[in-house]
Amino acid sequence: MADTFNGLTQHFEPQPLSSQPQQNTSLEHPAPATAGHSDADSHYVPRPKRIACVLCRRRKLRCDGKRPSCGTCSRLGHECIYDEVRKKSGPKRGYVKQLEARLAQVETLLKSQGNGSGPSATNELVSRTPSQDDVDASMSLLDRVTASTLSTQASSRTERTGLAGAGGELISLGLEEPLPTQEVIDELNALYFEKIHPGTPMIHRPRYLAAMALAPSSRPPVCLQYMIWSHAASVSDKHSELHGIFYQRARKHAELDELKGLGERVVSLAHCQTWLLISTYEFKMMFFPRAWLSSGKSSRLAIMMGLNRLDGQGLDVKQTLPPPKDFTEKEERRRVFWMAFCVDRYASIGTGWPFTIDERDISSKLPASDESFTENKPQQTPLLPDVIAGEDITMLSPFGGVVVLGCMFGRNISHLHRPEPQDNDHDLNGLYWQRHRSLDNTLLHISLAMPSHLRLTVGTTDPNVIFCNMAIHTATICLHQAAIYKSEKNKMPEQIATESKRRCIVAADQTSNIMKMISHLDLSVMNPFMSFCVYLAARVFIQYLKFRPSDSAARSSLRFAFSALHALKVKNPLAGSFILQLNLDIEGSAFGDGLDSKTTCFTGPQHVTVRISKP
Repeated sequence: MADTFNGLTQHFEPQPLSSQPQQNTSLEHPAPATAGHSDADSHYVPRPKRIACVLCRRRKLRCDGKRPSCGTCSRLGHECIYDEVRKKSGPKRGYVKQLEARLAQVETLLKSQGNGSGPSATNELVSRTPSQDDVDASMSLLDRVTASTLSTQASSRTERTGLAGAGGELISLGLEEPLPTQEVIDELNALYFEKIHPGTPMIHRPRYLAAMALAPSSRPPVCLQYMIWSHAASVSDKHSELHGIFYQRARKHAELDELKGLGERVVSLAHCQTWLLISTYEFKMMFFPRAWLSSGKSSRLAIMMGLNRLDGQGLDVKQTLPPPKDFTEKEERRRVFWMAFCVDRYASIGTGWPFTIDERDISSKLPASDESFTENKPQQTPLLPDVIAGEDITMLSPFGGVVVLGCMFGRNISHLHRPEPQDNDHDLNGLYWQRHRSLDNTLLHISLAMPSHLRLTVGTTDPNVIFCNMAIHTATICLHQAAIYKSEKNKMPEQIATESKRRCIVAADQTSNIMKMISHLDLSVMNPFMSFCVYLAARVFIQYLKFRPSDSAARSSLRFAFSALHALKVKNPLAGSFILQLNLDIEGSAFGDGLDSKTTCFTGPQHVTVRISKP
């Protein structure tokens, strides 16, 4: 510690031209003043050290120190900020003692494992999951990646700061782990907005990247940064081993923020965005219990902040957040809420469990177009009930279309899992079949009245437009599968089940055609719930082949559905669970012997080319 303190003091002391011993000698035995020098010259006062502004210090540029704006900031048109508080270098007080205590604890554990009973030690080792082993293997890679974040200004400063790269920013952020290099951070941020953001457009890219260039205390929360990097790494071949580490760190910091103070720190848009990204990641990685809880947390956060009533008026509208400064800020709040709404609905349709957000509590308008959101151009958007009723559907944006289909999924859940006492599902004129016909008519109207910018063409690349067109067929399948079950259960006229089966096979065929149209695109950009749409279409083909096993067109469509799921599984492990379920469905069937789901062919950017066995 003494050596560290001496190194710190030497680092900040002004170094004269002469060597240190000569300086000490001259101080102890001052030489007599020579001729031509006044008494004032003998009392040398060093010039105060010039402080660089935050921007120049971060970019390692030469700063002239002019106030209120230095020359560099004036030339570039940036806001010039001076941080008058000097940050302490070196480790925190008591840091070495903490390391010694942790080292002693590790040594004690190692001794106890070596001298302990065999079965207990074996059980502890066996209890480790493969995911933990992957995380441990990734830690060494992360250490190599983050090693280059160390400051290269002086070796003594590097030894003092350890893994706190970028000028000790980790210490000021209160982190216990090293951040990636700035180069890796820039790569992951660019990758996120290129591949993840188009399907989940709830973060304003220019403002987020501008905030990342500010001082550490003014940047977005660390949990949000880590979750953005985790999503980007999950679709990256170069950094694929890091997404698990970043996910764990994001959860850790998000949960730590809840424990600070009275928990008021999490009442922010950034934390709601964090939990939405956490939940979508967990669904994609098949962490289903955690994903369900995380989606509920994001929904509760959105409601607590009043994001469901952004455009409402009256006594029931409570202001939790400060008023938005401009259209973009209000639109970002809208998008965060509607993303929470979509995740809530798609999570419920996959599990059958009740959703959290009630439509009757929503008075926020649907999201605007991506262009108006990015460029801060105000745009009028409709309300959700108006679009469902068939009004103002031409004003619907691609993200708004995803919201509308999520609403239809939610209404289908209520239709199936919240029966009324007067449903009388055995009677065609009962409430159940009245709701069925109403939902079916709404889906048909949306499909026919969909504006041209939401219709799928050969050149369409917007993932929300693609998912919107696919989800409308998935909603049709969900609705009519339930109708088939109800009609057969109650032994109703055969034409009811026959018509619903026809609607299902047509919707499944349309889903297959959409997948063929986008087979040349990068599937990692697509909505992670797209695999659910392909899975439902494949189930329809399986049910159809059970009655007509010799239908070659249905066999071909089923093969393609399997190949599409295998291609999606490369960057979306959720598709793997659907493949396993489909294998169980075709096991022992008459047509299953000629279909090998493990070897499929799909032409796409992943370049997955495997041969399929002939029937």
